[in-house]
Amino acid sequence: MRWPALLLACAALTSCNRYDMFRLSGYEQESFSNKADVIFVIDNSDSMYEVSASLALNFANFIRDIESSEEELASDGLGDAADNYIDYVNNRSSYVDFQFAITTTDVEATTGEALGGLFRRGDPTLADDFVNTLLCEATCFREDLQLPTDPSYTCGQPLGAEITENYLDCVCGAGEWTGNCGAPVEEGIESAYMAMCSAVPSPPVACAEDVFKEAQATDEDDEFLPSLFGDANVLINEGMLRDNANTIVVFVSDEGDASRRLHRESTAEEYEQLFEQFGRRVTFASIVPGMDPDGDVTCPGQATPWGVERYNYMAYRTNGLVEDIFDPSCAPRDFGEALSALGELLTNLLTTFPLASVPQPETLIVRVDGNDVPEAEVTGQDKYGFDIYGSGWSYSVADNAVEFHGDAIPGYDAQVQVLYLPLEGMPRELPF
Repeated sequence: MRWPALLLACAALTSCNRYDMFRLSGYEQESFSNKADVIFVIDNSDSMYEVSASLALNFANFIRDIESSEEELASDGLGDAADNYIDYVNNRSSYVDFQFAITTTDVEATTGEALGGLFRRGDPTLADDFVNTLLCEATCFREDLQLPTDPSYTCGQPLGAEITENYLDCVCGAGEWTGNCGAPVEEGIESAYMAMCSAVPSPPVACAEDVFKEAQATDEDDEFLPSLFGDANVLINEGMLRDNANTIVVFVSDEGDASRRLHRESTAEEYEQLFEQFGRRVTFASIVPGMDPDGDVTCPGQATPWGVERYNYMAYRTNGLVEDIFDPSCAPRDFGEALSALGELLTNLLTTFPLASVPQPETLIVRVDGNDVPEAEVTGQDKYGFDIYGSGWSYSVADNAVEFHGDAIPGYDAQVQVLYLPLEGMPRELPF
């Protein structure tokens, strides 16, 4: 990355060697963080065991796809340190510093707590630990469910091509994997919010507020739901949200959202505002039932259009990911495809680039790998009334950031330059 501060400072110098680049740009790199904190919110109702099994079977490949091997770098003195830093900046796709957490849509039971702790890149048993927590604590295996058996399986062997009773008995404890069935009311968005509330030392006030729930049918009564969050929840998810990290929330559900702070609204604007209180970038991925152009759920089931739309709204508003959890025949989808799309999202996190200073918008010039990128044109508005852009970049006054769209989104290791005149301060002329 080449930030304005670096470009402008180098223009004022006779030359910029690699140490100058390190010294001038090092403090600017926080906004271009390669850290990804991923929170999986899993629907653990009794209709989800096939989906969870597919997720478990494909997760190890997902890890291998996004985790590249890193060669040892020399570290002999300041010169090597500067060279290593430049290599790190120019090859960030080899340094996706990710960690995963799992919670469920049963917010009454988990209050967003990270089941099994955190699963971090570099942990030698990362994939196994994630999969075992998913199957043992976040998946509903009904007691009447007949799973395949494999008498030849020996504890300690890796997961095979299917989930068997023998495997589950080994990793979860004999018979301990049955149950874990969540409430029939799935509150994925509220659970994600509670998870983040439990990860910061000073949670927003709204975390601990009672919730007024308006009756949704004529035979129901309005009610106040007492807060799920209290002093005991503070920092139970410590480490889930790292400084200067990109937060990715992944909803996995075959139904829609019924979070308590919404009353059949499909736009989820109230939650959008609640997540903004954390002061960090949050991107949402929705692996949920598909919807047709008329706004109806494609595959028949218990999912309501307004419930699915809530998940999709959070994803669309944050330039995230929307994937159908079913295949065209309405059978559970091979999760390898959905995880592949999620992997692409993780390795293309930087669609938005915060600027170090407030620019004069008319002076903005954006380049990727040395090529000028055109400013994006507004091509219409989405169903929520927000602008739709063609390929290119746009400037967000509210975020003081340049955002890329469409085919102009740079690859994770592309060289991005944003040049501009600041409204205040020096320099007062551009270096080109």
